[in-house]
Amino acid sequence: MKTVYLLIGIAIAMVACKKEENPTLTEELAKSSWRKTSILISADSIAPDTIPNIDILSAKPDCAKDNIWQFNAENNTFQLLEGEKCNIADPDIKASGIIEEGNNGNSLRVDGGGINEIWEIESRSASSFRVSYFARNDGKLTKFRVVFTKI
Repeated sequence: MKTVYLLIGIAIAMVACKKEENPTLTEELAKSSWRKTSILISADSIAPDTIPNIDILSAKPDCAKDNIWQFNAENNTFQLLEGEKCNIADPDIKASGIIEEGNNGNSLRVDGGGINEIWEIESRSASSFRVSYFARNDGKLTKFRVVFTKI
């Protein structure tokens, strides 16, 4: 009888010690491909919450709106793939480079192919995520807020 109790105790301990999986930001992003569905910039300031925003994605031609972002968690890289080409001679891969998580998964450094940004993760769900970052726009330091949606 002691053996039965011992085996039951071991079985309970094995189940109770099962580690809960908490995927990293990069692992979550790598599960899908993503497309920018909104790009807001501040009109005249780096404070987009106090100045009217301009949606620059709506001003782009359709061929520039369907580019696809893919992330690879195994080697911490990204690729920005051309969707419908605006120019048939455009390469299939618009940019590629490294990604690096920071701030306990609350930021992502994206660097390569002319992109060098630190994305602050503002919100994240299974189907979308929103980031903000600073970049130059017409010579002015501007805050961008971008929504990515899972494809």
